[in-house]
Amino acid sequence: MSRLSSWGCLAIAIISLLSKAPCYGAVPATETLLPNTTKGFLSIASIDALRENWGKTQLGQMMQDPAMKDFIEDFRRQIQQKWTQTHQKLGITWDDLDGVPAGEVSVALILPSPTEVAFAILVDVTGHQQQAEALLEKINHNMTAKKATRTTNTAHGATITVFEIPKHEETPVRHVAYVVKDDLLIASDNPKVIEGILARLAPEKTDALASLPAFEAIAKRCTTAAGDLKPNLRWFIEPFGYVDATRLASEQPRRRGTDMLKILKGEGFPAVQGIGGFVNFSAEPYEMIHRTFIFAPGNAEGERFTKSARMLDFPNGDTFTPPDWVPKELAGFASIYVNIKSVFENSKTLVNEIVGDEVFEDVLESIRTDENGPRIDIRSDVIAFLGKRVMVMSDLQLPITPKSERVLIAVETADEKHTAEVIKKWMESDPDVRRLEINGHVVWEIVDQKAELPMVTIENSPLAVAAAGGGDEEEPEEKPLLPNSAVTVAYGQLLIATHIDILTKILTLDGKGEKLSASADYQRVQAEVARLAQPQQFGQTFTRTDEAYRGVYELLRTGKMPEAESMVGKLLNALMGEGKEGVLRTQRIDGSKLPEFEQVRRYLGPASSTLTTESDGWFVTGFLLKKTE
Repeated sequence: MSRLSSWGCLAIAIISLLSKAPCYGAVPATETLLPNTTKGFLSIASIDALRENWGKTQLGQMMQDPAMKDFIEDFRRQIQQKWTQTHQKLGITWDDLDGVPAGEVSVALILPSPTEVAFAILVDVTGHQQQAEALLEKINHNMTAKKATRTTNTAHGATITVFEIPKHEETPVRHVAYVVKDDLLIASDNPKVIEGILARLAPEKTDALASLPAFEAIAKRCTTAAGDLKPNLRWFIEPFGYVDATRLASEQPRRRGTDMLKILKGEGFPAVQGIGGFVNFSAEPYEMIHRTFIFAPGNAEGERFTKSARMLDFPNGDTFTPPDWVPKELAGFASIYVNIKSVFENSKTLVNEIVGDEVFEDVLESIRTDENGPRIDIRSDVIAFLGKRVMVMSDLQLPITPKSERVLIAVETADEKHTAEVIKKWMESDPDVRRLEINGHVVWEIVDQKAELPMVTIENSPLAVAAAGGGDEEEPEEKPLLPNSAVTVAYGQLLIATHIDILTKILTLDGKGEKLSASADYQRVQAEVARLAQPQQFGQTFTRTDEAYRGVYELLRTGKMPEAESMVGKLLNALMGEGKEGVLRTQRIDGSKLPEFEQVRRYLGPASSTLTTESDGWFVTGFLLKKTE
């Protein structure tokens, strides 16, 4: 099972089921105790406060709605099963932690060395020593049932209990260790990790997570933004180290072929040293508000990025309001600024590394000169005319199916007539594309279900060999990127739609219908954005969560959730799936128990986020408002 799903289950488990308890705050903050080799960190300051604040939100109230009872019970059972499957090696079951925490609860994924990975739980048990001892006794009983060998050792004035679980079938010998010292309960599958945590209980600790530059910068930036508001949740991930750790811990063999992690490391993307932030529930007037910082400070020479990572160029802009031609009836809208020319040029080495050959310029040359191709210069005819503002909008097609989500991307162009001529030349060269006229606009629709935007294959390239069935290993069939796409140029924009329906909707209205920018919920969100946003921003998003999540909800009801193709659907499938790439999971939750969506809609309010490029990274503020209609 993937560690993504493991951490998702763990977060839900802690939020949903741990007991209510007062927070005494006697134990040091866990980031000062965990090692600086921690790659993933989640902390809850007070389970009691989190439960209380969550219960005040409309989402919390939705979970308590009698109409949702059967579904919630099913969902909790599945999360419980995931916890048991993933963390039974610690000897802790779903209910064992009930009543134990008194203050902060933290979980961490640690990479002590390049060849070992560890998982740790730290719990403040101040005033709950009796419950903690009962837990340890239960663990001892569970380990005895597994025929584990029990030993103890002393480190830093504490007695650590270590269980060695014998090999069983394909499962190797494992170790589990526990200790309680100074009102802190520590559990880990690596005894050395516990010894390190105990050592950091001393005043001097220079190797702690808190001293890691990325963690320190994220904590400082989010604290500055949050002011006096103390977070319910704190989290941190060191991206590449986290992937390394999850790979090492995974029980699934890594797929053969291109190693994207290795490629990204070599292309300068480790410049992103950390991602983390604060989350609060029921922080008036917000149902939820998060502050997230992506730390990318640059190297010692003062260079922000190198190689392909230079494409991470998001200049702050000044216009985020939806244009008048963007209709009111959308599920979501985003406006961001991207240096498209930088993305294009700096993708060169990344593309070459992925393919395994110097193909980037050859492909461009083929598109420009091939007699059977479009014979256009992508660099000078297309990219040179594109602006920096990119808009993304989405809606849902009824009735709901796995393919109901429709997305349209709009990229501003400096010369609409020129861009339209280039697109015409490109599309006319492809036999799978047909020309349509919609409300006076020329639209190019891809009609072949297996086709996507026209591509040129270079003879004898690795891509051509793979397409012809060559190579040492059979590759899975590639799904088309945009199987029902359509392209046009209108409103000073290059418009690319995943489905022609959404493009037709926008072109037919032609700015004459109700505008998104004038809608009440958009205006309400913008009032909060004005309060929260930084002076400079590179992006803003707006989401009607009742519409955005409707597709996932209806697919759950009809038993088709595993087939979901939306972003939210794919994330939930990763959480609830088997952790096997390419395997369509079986839907365990009985969606037929869910009430009609209209009974749920009243709990789902509008959401927004603002994004800012700063000197050492990117800062994001996001929030969810109450549903008022």
